[in-house]
Amino acid sequence: MSKDRGSARRVPLASRTPEQVVEAELSWICSLVLFFCTVYNLLKLDMLWVAFGVAAISLYILPVVSMRDPFKALPWEMALLLSAPVLLHITVSSHAFSENLAFWDDLSSLAFAFSLSTLGFLLTIELHMYTEVRMNRAFAVMFVIVFTLAVSGFWQVGEYFGDQIYGTHYQGTNDDVMKGFLWTLVGGILMGTVYDLYLRAMPDRRRKSFGLAHLWEVSRRSRD
Repeated sequence: MSKDRGSARRVPLASRTPEQVVEAELSWICSLVLFFCTVYNLLKLDMLWVAFGVAAISLYILPVVSMRDPFKALPWEMALLLSAPVLLHITVSSHAFSENLAFWDDLSSLAFAFSLSTLGFLLTIELHMYTEVRMNRAFAVMFVIVFTLAVSGFWQVGEYFGDQIYGTHYQGTNDDVMKGFLWTLVGGILMGTVYDLYLRAMPDRRRKSFGLAHLWEVSRRSRD
């Protein structure tokens, strides 16, 4: 791993393909959207979403900082999934869409579930990269699903205390909470499965460029 990281740092920019450059640019644009949305939530003292943004940004930049290579940023589609629920939250805070579009709250809940699943997926990646933890594919998919449900439960507790302290009404009724858990379960199962298929379908060159070549593969030595 250390040899791969060293060689990755020595790759000059001129040797990068146009696809890699565009990929990195799109990924960083999505991460900047996430960053500025987090700053906006901080100014509004919306601390629950600030905590989400800080966690997402931390998982995003860890591979970039550790490998000292801006091209090790996440695939742009993952970065987009991380930033989408924060954007929807800012939009919903105006109540314009949620009052006029019946499906908007469900869409926001599903986007949030997708984003939590992405956090769980990134956590499995970085556990493989920086610790001795190794998971096979089936366990990793289950980990993503359980992680999504667990964070959603803590999130509901945070929303309850936030509503009590700030006098807001983000949590809604008990029916809203149960629907949120349902969408979280659906999103966790869907994205856990999708990410497994996603890695299988990803071209080898792209997978190696992100350091995902051996993800979820438990070797005989690690089992022993």
